[in-house]
Amino acid sequence: MHARVLANHQRLLGTDLRSSGARRVGGAALALLVHLVTVLLIVAAAWIWTTAAFPVAKAIATVLLLIVAAEVRPRLGRIPRGDNVLNRDSAPASFAVLDEVARATGSRTPDVLVVSPDFNAAMGRAGLRGKQVLTIGLPLWEALDDRQRLAALGHECGHEVNGDVRSTVLVGTAIQSLHRWAWLLLPDTRASRRRPGVNAGGAMSSIFLIAEYLVPLVLLPISVTIGLLAVGLERIAGRSGQRAEYRADELAAITAGTDAALSMLDQFFGAEHCMHAMSVALRSDRDADVWAVERRFMHSVTPTQRERWRRLASRDQHRTDASHPPTLLRQEMLRSRVRVSGTLDVVPDQLAAMTAELAAFEPMMAQQLRDTAG
Repeated sequence: MHARVLANHQRLLGTDLRSSGARRVGGAALALLVHLVTVLLIVAAAWIWTTAAFPVAKAIATVLLLIVAAEVRPRLGRIPRGDNVLNRDSAPASFAVLDEVARATGSRTPDVLVVSPDFNAAMGRAGLRGKQVLTIGLPLWEALDDRQRLAALGHECGHEVNGDVRSTVLVGTAIQSLHRWAWLLLPDTRASRRRPGVNAGGAMSSIFLIAEYLVPLVLLPISVTIGLLAVGLERIAGRSGQRAEYRADELAAITAGTDAALSMLDQFFGAEHCMHAMSVALRSDRDADVWAVERRFMHSVTPTQRERWRRLASRDQHRTDASHPPTLLRQEMLRSRVRVSGTLDVVPDQLAAMTAELAAFEPMMAQQLRDTAG
């Protein structure tokens, strides 16, 4: 996998990172076929119900088709609810900053802002209308300076306009549906504990036993084929996703500057160590101020230690998560572009106000980290 990622990285160096649209069209066409099968299941159930077939058989067939359709239906996700969810009314300063970032990236302002206890940030969609949900990990936010925060926001907002096939409702739900199909058709191959009898019921028992061994031979190839289709669609989305992540980094640099984007990515090399330090502090003292611990830890990191983390990242192919290219490759891609100073210049007071709104969740996030640390 890393060899494919590296080859794709070399191919993308020096090219226009904006999506060409070919993979987007191919992925959308395959996704439409997947969802068309679900629609046909519902149509077939309605048609069977209107026929003059035997009522019991008709009812059983209709119910079975509707159950399968419900199982493989597109799952759009729910819009987050809870005390850690912010909107424009509850966090005006945060959304004012997000408006500025959206203008710089040419994207739409997120509809919902979620605060999490993770050293990460993410953008997703939820609901029938595909509302944009931005998740900001408070540990990450606390570890960044103002320019790095703008770069992180620029990267996440850039996901709406970077041509990422994975972020579309159509393709994302189709991949889920294919996996549900593969799971649904995967037979239980465990041998039955029943044994054929020697009485009058013995013949019927033998028929069921033979069927129990024959059904997997029919269903298993179908399940494997559908699973391979899911992998193929994920591969199409993944190749598009790698280009899209690089494009989001490019938009982060356009927003806050190349240096800010590079240093923002640098902070992820110490994410695991930072979270470990916070966890250790909480295990030794459940009332510890984890945010003060994080600030002390990040300020104590020397240039030598950061270089050590970079070399470890190179050896271990560090990435923020499985959907991203290795972090060092992302930095190499940024360095291969013309350095920019950033088009966005947010007033420090605006970012301070946003930080204050997010800092209001420090006790809640600390409690979640405390529960995780045990």
